[in-house]
Amino acid sequence: MTRNAVESPDQGAALMEHVACNLCGSDDSDIVRRQGVFNIVKCRSCGLTYVNPRLSPQALAKEYDEQYYFGGSYDDYIGEARGFEETFEKRLEKIERLVEPGKILDIGCAFGFFLSVARHRGWDAHGVDLSVSASRYAREELGLQVRHGTLREANFGSGYFDAAIMNDVFEHLSDPLAELGQIHRVLKTGGHLFIVTQDINSLVVRALGSRWAQYKPREHLYYFTRATLRAMLEKSGFAVLGIESEGLVCTVKFLVGKLHSLNATLGRLAGNSAHRLGVQDVLVPLRPGYEIMAYARKE
Repeated sequence: MTRNAVESPDQGAALMEHVACNLCGSDDSDIVRRQGVFNIVKCRSCGLTYVNPRLSPQALAKEYDEQYYFGGSYDDYIGEARGFEETFEKRLEKIERLVEPGKILDIGCAFGFFLSVARHRGWDAHGVDLSVSASRYAREELGLQVRHGTLREANFGSGYFDAAIMNDVFEHLSDPLAELGQIHRVLKTGGHLFIVTQDINSLVVRALGSRWAQYKPREHLYYFTRATLRAMLEKSGFAVLGIESEGLVCTVKFLVGKLHSLNATLGRLAGNSAHRLGVQDVLVPLRPGYEIMAYARKE
């Protein structure tokens, strides 16, 4: 993938880069949205939507410090542990319809809540994550097998895993096609890959337009449709078994935070009501309408 690094004074001299399309290599695109110094563009050749220019991998890595999980993209990541665990229980039920528990890899595992649930269900669970603090928590507090860094740096053996998953991680990657190549390498032949990401072509995203909270070009570098996600998987040697709508479980407090990002006044009113009723920590099953899960098999 072609990269051309530039300095952006608007980002406090943060390193930025221009990139070609990660799926087809074309550098011919249309701007579909502007947000600060970032453009979200759509490739004229294959239709992939991505951020260009964007933060370089070096600058991007600095985004995932402890503040990211506490006051950044999340108000309190650990405080949402019950919601994550319920979400991952349901997700693993789906996975286990295709794969019996064996060795599973969570790429971008954060604090390890998916791995903890998987281990409890009988999986030999491993993870990698860029965050020093999150990977340390997973190892030291939860006793999990988590390596700090990228999948390439983790240096797992070829054909080591029966399954791999990315939970809302794929859109963050600076080179998703290369990451799929690494995943393909570490999976056994016939091993399964599961990707949860957002569908930019969903009715919800199109209805919300600029109010969609997942337009985060500092960290969300790619915006997939079912078609572009399928194309990238197939290009990487995977057979796509299906792509379906996906849900999650979260607390009322989490939902209030999302509402606040759309409308501060309504968010404050909802937050006050939730506090008065004492329901901030009540779990709510949610199907946001833009989350999708791809099921794929290494050929």
